[in-house]
Formats: sequence, structure tokens, C-alpha cells
Amino acid sequence: MPRLSRLVLPLAALAAAVWYVRGVRRYRDPIRIPPQDAGAVLSPADGLVCFVRCIEGGEVRVETLAAPLRARDLIGADVREGWLVGLVNGPLDVHFAYAPVSGTARGSQHLGSRLNLPVGGPGLLLGRPADLLGTRGAVENERHVTTLTTEKGDVSVTLVAGRGGLNATTYVRPGDETRAGHKLAFLEEGGLILLTLPGHAAPQVSVGDRVTGAETVVARI
Repeated sequence: MPRLSRLVLPLAALAAAVWYVRGVRRYRDPIRIPPQDAGAVLSPADGLVCFVRCIEGGEVRVETLAAPLRARDLIGADVREGWLVGLVNGPLDVHFAYAPVSGTARGSQHLGSRLNLPVGGPGLLLGRPADLLGTRGAVENERHVTTLTTEKGDVSVTLVAGRGGLNATTYVRPGDETRAGHKLAFLEEGGLILLTLPGHAAPQVSVGDRVTGAETVVARI
């Protein structure tokens, strides 16, 4: 009997932990207080910053790839010059996505995929960033793009699915007015989140930083 207990109790504890993470923790909705800063761009989600890249001539260069990536393939829009910030929203993070700026939703589109590929590895769970733009999933997976128009330029948030699909509930439609820090979507499984900024923005985060949605200032315009 003691030997059986040594086997059963760890399995029961693991099952309880999995149930808590998937059934309780993923649905938490903490109060977020956005900073009152007219020039701030807030993080669109909780997560780990994995890359901060320039968009030049409509392309993003990645050292591990022979050819640059087209901005249109990543975010579904032609952006000629700007910045692309990528962060991973993991299983232990709050799974809401937030508006990084106040503005009008000029576009909201869903881009499907027949097959979703992994966009990260076990190192991300340990807090080790990786440049996920070098993975096929970052380009080919299902995604949803929301573009917010402001007087200082367009800012877009792209939700990229992981292997299990996007499974996102979105709250903003074209024409809606939204304020910085308001909810854009809920991602059941988390995933890769891309933030696209105009070229005159100044990023305030670096690879490896942990950010808090609706609170961390990731850039200034």
C-alpha cells in the first residue's frame, strides 16, 4: 500500500496542477491600471519579449533566414517602415490581449491556416527568449490582426496561433473606438503576439524582458 501511495499521490498532484492551470488560472482577469501617458504604447499582453525588429521597405530581416520576411505575410498588411515587437504569451500568463493605444479600429481580419505549427520550445517556459521569426509557424500559422488608427500613426496587434490553433475571442470590430488598456481579445491557448509600430516610434523594451499587458510601456510615439 505505501508503494502504491508513492505512485498515486504524485500523479494526483500533477493532475490537480494541470486542472488548476487549464481550468482556473488561464481565465483570471486581474485589474490593470494603464499609465496616463499620451505618448506611451502599452504592452498588448503579458509575456516574454522575443524580438524587436525594424521593418524596412516592407521587409523584416532575420539572421537565420536566407531571405527577409515580408511584413504582409506576418501581419496581413503592407507596412513599409516601422517596428515589429514580438512577445510570447505562455500558459502561466494572463491570456487577455489589450489595446496598446487609444484609437479607432480601422481593420480587423482573421487569416486562417490548414496546419498550425509550433512557434516556441521548452526554453520559453524557463524564461529563455528565442527569435521566433525564424520558425515556419510565425509566418504560416492562423492569426488575427487588429489595426488601430491614431493621429500619430497606425498600431496593429497580431495574434498568432500556436500548434493548437488560435482559439481566440475578439471584442473589437472595425469602426469601434477603443482606449489604451481596454481588452482586445482572449486567447485560450496563448501564442505569439506581434505589435507593429510606426517608424517614428521608439521601442522601450529589449529581448528577454517580461512585460505586463496594459501596464508596461513598450514604446513611445
